[in-house]
Amino acid sequence: MSPQKTLSRQSSADTILACNKLAPAGEAIRLDTSVSTKSYYIGGVQVHFPFAPYPSQLGMMNHMIGALNKGKNTMIESPTGSGKSLALLCAVLAWRRSLIAKQKKLAKQVERIVMNFGKHNPLLLRDKFGNTDHPSDTVEPDEKLSSNDKTPVDVKQEPDSPKKSVNSEDPEDDSKTSIGLLLAKALFYREQTLTYILDMAKSRKLEGVSEEDIAVLQEVKDSGIRATHTPKVYFGSRTHKQVSQLVDELRRKTPYRLQTAVLGSRAQTCIYSKREKIGSESVEDMCRSLRDDEKCDPHTNFRRILSHKTIVRGGELEIWDLEDLVKLGRKTNACPYYASREMAINAELIFCPYNYILDPTVRDAAGIELANSVVIFDEAHNIENAARDAASFEVTDKALGILAFECAKMIENRILISSHNSIKNVAETLANWLQQEDNVYEYIDYEMQTSVWPKPDWPVEQLLKDLMLTPDVVQNLKIAYSVIDDYIRKLRKDKNDGPHLKWLEFDDMDPENENLARPNIRPMRHLSSSSMRIVDGLIRMLSISWPGSKFANDYRIAIMRCPNPEARSDFQSIIRSKWKKRLSSIPRNIPLQLNTLAFWCMNPGVIFQKISDLSWSVVLTSGTLSPLESYASELQVDFASTLEASHVIHPDRFCALSVQCGPSGAPMEAKYKTTDQLSFQDDMGEAIVSITKKCPDGMLVFAPSYALLNKLFARWELTGVLAEINVHKEVFIEPQGGSSEFDKLLKAFRKYLYKSENIGQPSARGAIIFAVYRGKVSEGIDFSDYFCRTVVNIGIPYPAFKDVQVILKREYNDAHSVPKPGSSRQLLNGSKWYNIQAFRAINQALGRCLRHKNDWGAIIMLESRFAHPWNISQLSKWVRGSLQVYYTLGEAQQYLEKFYQERIQDDLNEAVDGDVVTLELVDDK
Repeated sequence: MSPQKTLSRQSSADTILACNKLAPAGEAIRLDTSVSTKSYYIGGVQVHFPFAPYPSQLGMMNHMIGALNKGKNTMIESPTGSGKSLALLCAVLAWRRSLIAKQKKLAKQVERIVMNFGKHNPLLLRDKFGNTDHPSDTVEPDEKLSSNDKTPVDVKQEPDSPKKSVNSEDPEDDSKTSIGLLLAKALFYREQTLTYILDMAKSRKLEGVSEEDIAVLQEVKDSGIRATHTPKVYFGSRTHKQVSQLVDELRRKTPYRLQTAVLGSRAQTCIYSKREKIGSESVEDMCRSLRDDEKCDPHTNFRRILSHKTIVRGGELEIWDLEDLVKLGRKTNACPYYASREMAINAELIFCPYNYILDPTVRDAAGIELANSVVIFDEAHNIENAARDAASFEVTDKALGILAFECAKMIENRILISSHNSIKNVAETLANWLQQEDNVYEYIDYEMQTSVWPKPDWPVEQLLKDLMLTPDVVQNLKIAYSVIDDYIRKLRKDKNDGPHLKWLEFDDMDPENENLARPNIRPMRHLSSSSMRIVDGLIRMLSISWPGSKFANDYRIAIMRCPNPEARSDFQSIIRSKWKKRLSSIPRNIPLQLNTLAFWCMNPGVIFQKISDLSWSVVLTSGTLSPLESYASELQVDFASTLEASHVIHPDRFCALSVQCGPSGAPMEAKYKTTDQLSFQDDMGEAIVSITKKCPDGMLVFAPSYALLNKLFARWELTGVLAEINVHKEVFIEPQGGSSEFDKLLKAFRKYLYKSENIGQPSARGAIIFAVYRGKVSEGIDFSDYFCRTVVNIGIPYPAFKDVQVILKREYNDAHSVPKPGSSRQLLNGSKWYNIQAFRAINQALGRCLRHKNDWGAIIMLESRFAHPWNISQLSKWVRGSLQVYYTLGEAQQYLEKFYQERIQDDLNEAVDGDVVTLELVDDK
């Protein structure tokens, strides 16, 4: 992305900033001398690094600094354990620090040139700025300055100098005082001054302004806002846990100290006393209700955190993460959520999960400003799917019913009747359509039925007309939303001036008792946050869907019907949750079916292209970006450069091998039909038993799906294979449930290894986790050292072939694989896209056992298709260069056993005599 491209998006008034106090936030970047570092010049930038960087880290930093200097987008793949995060942090902060120094130098040059121009050309200066009717005088100063510079240059008068009008005809007006005032004005309206000097220089030789000076001014003008604007840095990763790890790297290993912030949700940061009794999805409404009623003391006190001695510059928590802030919030009875949002306003480096950046609604709510910012997406191997998800929208008939009910209550309360009625009509129309019994579904898969538009004989335009969702109706919906949103904002701002209405609350309701009197029912004051999000989503999707919209052809509208999960659960427990009981019309007869309206985006560029256009540079980085070929076409963004870094681990410390055939001699090919064969299941079981006998300590096994794992375990229980595995390894299985179940599994797995006797030696029993590709085990969990010495990969995890969204995406890519007339856009065809999804998942799982320079482990791929050169070419660079292909596991056993023995002996040799080899028990939260 060129500077010229960015310049075209800026207003002319913002192009040149005042020189004094240029980028004041940048002055806060300092070096913590207590952190031991070495200094390196990389790409012309001085980088302070905690140790001698690995060659791959030098390559990453050089690559990144080069891209930032040019304002270009780049991709960096660096294997897990290569120090990627540390290199990225040091590179971007060193570059930013260097940029501030350059900008200050440039600012002084510009100020000197303007001052010389004014002193040597007073008549020209008076001609430009001596007229009080000059257009510049009608503009408020803040409109002439960016947020980085609110202070004009202060050219003081001499104390005894009489004040004179700058409009005076008196020849004495060229005195120091008058010239000083005119120079102050010239510096204040710098853009006009630079343009004026450059225009004058074209027609005459200016006294006091050299050709070199003209070149400097032209450079500043051409560079636009980038000549003076110091960009913020947004550093996003996939999960909050990964964000916490990034903050820890910055705090412990780098010397860079600057204003940072970490963004998180209310559910993560709320310290309200009754928070634990409330579901995560209800925290936002609870928060707003308590805040509106001024009943939340932590919110009232949130500024205590901002001035706390540990948080301020030089404090113990100058670099903090959300856990630090929550602890401090509990200590001071102050809200971490609002404190973090406040600190993010002036922060120079902001960490967040990357859906905060991708999702426009979340981005706006979090106050994220991407214009001319550096945006880094770490763990970006899933960025394409994440961007499509952020651009998509789904809503259930139940949620639409709640929205309609809330609107009805507002109408009863006689609040913005017309606006709420417009929304209510749309919600009821969509809910009724979803619930029609005569809807025809062309995709039927087990319990899910799906119908998709456009259809050959039923285009989207006709569908929307049939539902009476015309452009006029959508426009009215926009107006209604805007009116209601303004009303809610005003209500929260002027708490005492609004209608004295309270939120609906229900205590001790019995869902089985139809005639129960409902106590404490109080009139609603405004729509809930969840309902407002639904309206916002519907407006965005309906606006996009009409023909003529830029992205209309990039969307598919779908309706889905499946069994209602609430009909299978204890719904009474949901009703009894205070903050979920907002409605008096919760149905007593729970519907057996759940209907969903979906707007599915097929083009991640809908989201990502705007992010790239706004940003200074976008950096995609992960240990497993490979295969790289789809990112530019899918995201519709030009990546000027890519880097595939080598692993820091010596080739002797890991082995990668693939096995074509099982013990029976039959190919081990985990395709859908093959996996049902008992011979395949038996071969796979015997192979894993054989590996567990040789593999020390921890071991991970990845399969394409839970369905396959269930088949294997059912067979192995019958044949005794599972019992035999358990002789050599304690068996754990990745749960399909939520985070709490997974956390329990991980803690038990690590605790078992931590307490194992003879850990790190051949006689150790060890433990094994059976997991799935794309699951939690494969994503960002640290299984270093003894926690994982072997990764076994079963099959190739292609996306579900019959999944409706996969079918639609393949069709979409096929349709756009040949450029249309007048367009250069060309996607990979559906088959290539489909293959890439599988190999990215494999590559992500492969690196679980290699987490640092001195780590070691084995990668074993039990899949015959990894004898094929094309499949090998899709693996990450560090794996494909080392992969050895064996016909049977028996052939590989001798090599594998030797590898394990040598590495174990290396560890024993490195240990000091008499020392006990220990593990650090890490608690992943």
